Amino acid sequence: MSVIKLISAGIPIALGLVMVGHGWVTFAGPSSVRENFARWGYPAGFYRVIGGLEVVVGLLLLIPVTSQVGAVGSAINVLAAVAMQIRSGDRRYLPGAVVLMAASVAAIAIHS
Repeated sequence: MSVIKLISAGIPIALGLVMVGHGWVTFAGPSSVRENFARWGYPAGFYRVIGGLEVVVGLLLLIPVTSQVGAVGSAINVLAAVAMQIRSGDRRYLPGAVVLMAASVAAIAIHS
């Protein structure tokens, strides 16, 4: 397998694993997650909605037939997170979000 094919197969899988992992932690709602969501102005329990969506998007990325839908979903999710971080002035997670956005755009490009 060529390096290009390996990378093109690996990006959606890696992104999917990251989205599932992050979504699971968000859904579980440790105190730091609940505090962040409250500080950002979201209603109580909203972290479960976001965490659930992230898990679904991650799983979609891991299934070849639905990977493109997962890539678009991850880009929308991360774009919303970036917008929220900019709006709230809380930019400490912005570098990671930018990396995830680049991976989402790469995953979309792989399927185009």
